[in-house]
Amino acid sequence: MELRNARVLVTGASRGLGKSIAEVLARRGAEVALVARNGAALEALAQELGGKAYPTDLGDPAAVESLVDRVEADGPVDIVVNNAGVDHVGRFHQVSPQQVRDLLQINLAAPMEICRQVLPRMVSRGRGHIVNVSSMGAISQGPGLTLYGTSKAGLSHFTAGIRMELRGKPVGTTLVQIGEVKTDMIDNIREFGPARRTIERSIRWRMIPRESLDPAAVSEAIADAIERNRRHVILPRNIVAMAKFTEFPRRVSELMLTGIDQDMD
Repeated sequence: MELRNARVLVTGASRGLGKSIAEVLARRGAEVALVARNGAALEALAQELGGKAYPTDLGDPAAVESLVDRVEADGPVDIVVNNAGVDHVGRFHQVSPQQVRDLLQINLAAPMEICRQVLPRMVSRGRGHIVNVSSMGAISQGPGLTLYGTSKAGLSHFTAGIRMELRGKPVGTTLVQIGEVKTDMIDNIREFGPARRTIERSIRWRMIPRESLDPAAVSEAIADAIERNRRHVILPRNIVAMAKFTEFPRRVSELMLTGIDQDMD
């Protein structure tokens, strides 16, 4: 899908990977609709990129339910990048019930709700693209990341589901599965000893590279995937085999359903 003159909603856009994604998309000619909780940082970025800020707490279901109406009051959304995410690193039994609810709301329920709102609008307009940013944590689990990985596995499976429902329709999907990115989130993960030692062993076994991914390089890959309607962005290359192995059952199901009329009821 052409990015130039497209309107793109990016969540988690005030910092880290989301900020980088917004910058790359704006450079390619997109009009960015920026969503995050930090209103001041979001407004500053919107001014810099010529976009518009929509401060929103994605942890608040009511705020998410009204988000697309707010954004589309200023024009239709052509592309959604569900990037926002949080982690609660530590042993699962030490996580509070509220932390479980908050993480699942931001990492899984919010992107699902945004998709639920935008998909019928995109289909009716005859154009659209959904990008859901998942993680290597959806492919393999590690100590301290049980809750985070579970939420990302749900997002990956959800993306496969809407892809099947959108077959034959003018709306594409891209699932982004990535390893460590140079952001403050990975710094937080490495502070938990068992997670840090797992990462160090993964590096020694060459399952992941020694250097974390550059946010700008990941953002460029996402932009390319949108423009070329690619189903997946998988980085670094070390995890491609595991990601494809995990995706295989979903792909088989998708092929099995070829030719089934999903609109006849």
